[in-house]
Amino acid sequence: MTEIQPDRFDPSLRDLISILWQRRGVGVLAFVSVFVGLLILISNWQPDYRAIAEIGLSDAATMPTDGMTAGTALRQNPLTAQMIETVIAEIKGEETLAAALAVLRGEGVLLSPERSVGAVGLFMQAVVGGVQARIAAPTELQVINQLRGGLDAGRIGNAAVIELGFSSHAPDVSQAVLQAVVESYVWQREDRQRRVLRGQLTEAVLQFETAKNELNTHEADLAQWQLQAGVLDADESKMMLDRIYALDEQAEKLSQELTSIRMAARSRNQASGLQDLLTIPDVANHPVIAQLVTQFDAKKQEFATLDQRYGPKHPVMQGKSRELDELRGALTKLADDVADQLNLDLAGSEEQLRLVTQQRDDWQSRMADRHARLQGQAALLRSVAMTRQNVQELGLHVQTMRRELASFRGDVEILRSPTAPTQSEFPGKRDLILMAVMAAIFAAVGAGLLRHYFDQTIGNDFEPESSLGIPLYARIPEASGNGMAGDEAIGHLAVLMRILNQNALKRSNEAGGSDTKSQVIAIGSAAPGDGKSYLARALADKLSAMGGSVVLLDADLHDPGPVSVFENQQGIVDLTAVLSGDGKIEDALWPQSTGVHYIGARMAVPGTIATSLIETKLGGVIAALRGRFSHTIIDTPPILSIADGVVALRSADVKLMAVRCGHSKRDDISHALDQLRTAGITPDGIILNSARPRSAYGRAPSKRQQAEQMS
Repeated sequence: MTEIQPDRFDPSLRDLISILWQRRGVGVLAFVSVFVGLLILISNWQPDYRAIAEIGLSDAATMPTDGMTAGTALRQNPLTAQMIETVIAEIKGEETLAAALAVLRGEGVLLSPERSVGAVGLFMQAVVGGVQARIAAPTELQVINQLRGGLDAGRIGNAAVIELGFSSHAPDVSQAVLQAVVESYVWQREDRQRRVLRGQLTEAVLQFETAKNELNTHEADLAQWQLQAGVLDADESKMMLDRIYALDEQAEKLSQELTSIRMAARSRNQASGLQDLLTIPDVANHPVIAQLVTQFDAKKQEFATLDQRYGPKHPVMQGKSRELDELRGALTKLADDVADQLNLDLAGSEEQLRLVTQQRDDWQSRMADRHARLQGQAALLRSVAMTRQNVQELGLHVQTMRRELASFRGDVEILRSPTAPTQSEFPGKRDLILMAVMAAIFAAVGAGLLRHYFDQTIGNDFEPESSLGIPLYARIPEASGNGMAGDEAIGHLAVLMRILNQNALKRSNEAGGSDTKSQVIAIGSAAPGDGKSYLARALADKLSAMGGSVVLLDADLHDPGPVSVFENQQGIVDLTAVLSGDGKIEDALWPQSTGVHYIGARMAVPGTIATSLIETKLGGVIAALRGRFSHTIIDTPPILSIADGVVALRSADVKLMAVRCGHSKRDDISHALDQLRTAGITPDGIILNSARPRSAYGRAPSKRQQAEQMS
């Protein structure tokens, strides 16, 4: 069997209609109450009327440049989203709203709404709250803020068009206010742009006058310079350049010659003999010296030859030696004379180079002076031409700006003038009435369903004796809310179970039966969440505290409860092993700290197998436990979830049914009892869980009573 979710409320359409028809009284009462209340609120509703206007923006204005008129410059730069957002902020700015408010007030019109008339009066009534509101007149800042609150502006798509709207309780007020705001902004924007153009025109005129004065000054300077400089021949520059080039060439040749002479003179000054003098190129290349050097070399060779033949003391050798000495002396004297001539040539060359250089410098000075005069004339002519061109451009610019200022048209244009709205904005009174009807219908449906839901859930006043024919055994308060009262209620139930056991034992003795009687108690519930597992454990602990030997049997194999004895245990024997014949009951019993023995499943078992084990083997397990314990408490599965609960209840001596206030449904309880009656089972009693404690055991004992109990 699939598990039923008792908390889910999912009726069909037919069931929903049936439920609403059964709860029609509550639905009608809720509908009337909600509808009348909403009508009272709607009667005081004042609809808003929104006037709409549209303004278009052209490209942003800039200063005109060369070849561009002022009108073209005003619309050169493309509009961006940031510029349009800036325009929207300017429209909602304090300057624009203050100007619009001044237009609305008019000259000498008071701000008090009692004395205002016409459109201005309607506006002040809408802002202040009506003529009937006897309050002080608001300040100008407050009125501007309220005016800004009713004004909205936004860009239409990607176009450079802004839609403006103003909402008010009166159509005429909306139109008048929006008209004042739009016209004030357009006028202010055009006035700012005109002021910018006037400033630019003033600056251009000032520049034009300054340029004319500068032109007059340059023309006077040019005339004076021409009088002083005279007439300059155009061929004179070419002649002067040719002369300078010739002198440069002559100076360069003289410099090269002077360098050679200086080197030769330096060598002459450093020479210490004939051989040093002959190393000087100018001396060695002299024709007489070259001839003498040739003769001297020939004499030396002849002397060396004769010296080998005759020896140095021979008369011939002595004559040759005298000839050689005479020739060396003549060569030395001539070399000294030629070397001395080098100093004279050096002095002459230096003087000639100085004269040529001086002449070249003079011609260069004259050329530089002539160039300076020519450059001065060219600079003056250039200044005059540039100044004259600047004067012409500035004059044209001034004329263009004057024409543009005369024919100026702003970059903001009113595309759609505001008109008085004929229909109110959503929601109107008709819309509100329709919404009130829908809200009242939903409230009626909700009230009927809530009433049905809470009527199906049992409450604290639930009397099972009168409604189900089953006695009430115990009222268990919420454990977390009143622990002392819950403990007393469990103790009351435990005493009642002992009395039932004693009565059964007495009847058994009278019938000639056994002197001992083991009691089997089964606690069931219609659906999960009714608290039967908590009641089973609490009752087992209480009976064990009263001196009985108690075993708690968790018969729910589909969803076994968590027990600490199974934690971190391997190869343990549990209820599943006992039912399947793989273990003994003695090995499956686990003692608890409260003295209660526990037997249960360690993990969930599939549905078909679990039902088969419970139906065939549970009776034998209970019979074995009867001989060992005085009380066997069975925690059964929910009756509506699976049939195992019916089998477990059938094996018990005392059959208890747990229900929970605010959770259990009457239909679920009825269906569970029908299943039990079909199996021939009638519960002995009802346990009302999570009930409100009564005075019998609901009061907390005093400190004195607690002390006596402890003693």
